[in-house]
Amino acid sequence: MAPSKREIPVVQVAQPASSGLPPEFQHLLEWLGTGLERMEGIEDERTREEVLALLEGIDVLHRQALERLLELVTKLGGSGLVERVSQDPVVRTLLEMYDLPEADERTQVEEALENVYPYFKSHGGKLELLGVEAGRVRVRLSGSCEGCPGTATTLTRVVEEALREGFPGFKELVAEEPPPPAPEKPIQLGRKPLRRPRWVSVGHLEDLEPGEMRALRPEGTSLILVRLDGEVYAYRNGCPPGSVLTLHLGRLEGSTLVCPWHGCRYDVRTGNREDEEGKLAVLPVAVRDGEIKIAVGVEEVEAR
Repeated sequence: MAPSKREIPVVQVAQPASSGLPPEFQHLLEWLGTGLERMEGIEDERTREEVLALLEGIDVLHRQALERLLELVTKLGGSGLVERVSQDPVVRTLLEMYDLPEADERTQVEEALENVYPYFKSHGGKLELLGVEAGRVRVRLSGSCEGCPGTATTLTRVVEEALREGFPGFKELVAEEPPPPAPEKPIQLGRKPLRRPRWVSVGHLEDLEPGEMRALRPEGTSLILVRLDGEVYAYRNGCPPGSVLTLHLGRLEGSTLVCPWHGCRYDVRTGNREDEEGKLAVLPVAVRDGEIKIAVGVEEVEAR
């Protein structure tokens, strides 16, 4: 049975300059968008229907595969892992093409209230979203809105209207009272505590071969350790910085670390991007008596 005639799915390919997409990927999106427009103009009806059916099949396959992939990622690492994966600009763009992942209730409410926040701010107040549970939205008004006789009217007229229009699951709006002001902290006399780096041992120098890259997670922090020309360097393990796409699967070309995902090139001695702007997060490294230590934070010590 021949497939029914359908329009090519609308895919938003234009991305803002701040999207973080690599130039070659941005060019690919523009090329795809132009190609889709040209396919709409195919004159031969049969050829046009076959092309549209092919695109529809590819679209269904990709959509279902991405939905199942997100389900598996959520089961393995929770929604937080999905959010971290989605921070990568290329991954985020692909998911946005298919409206994935579906926004949760809180995200839908935040988007519905996007134009309401400035309204309260212009009146010297602040609207806080406290939580969303099964269509029940909890908010708090503070600033000049606190205790205002017109607060209830404002909530009903402005906030509820925005929620009913932008949040399909809206059921109830609950305005909670602001918490009592916190007591003032007593003035501390004498010397303030000093802060110093908190060093964590991550292994021995003899176990790290020259030119070797190693992934580590001291205290849950994902790092990459590199030994080059007798020195040891440590960086946050992700490209772009903050991404779950790890760098230790890449390769070293002299003093250049090449990302396995995007081909980004970093100077392993400084963490600076060599091909464009950007830098890896550097962590201090100390080698004492053959033991490698990395500063993963600070700790307070009493001044003497």
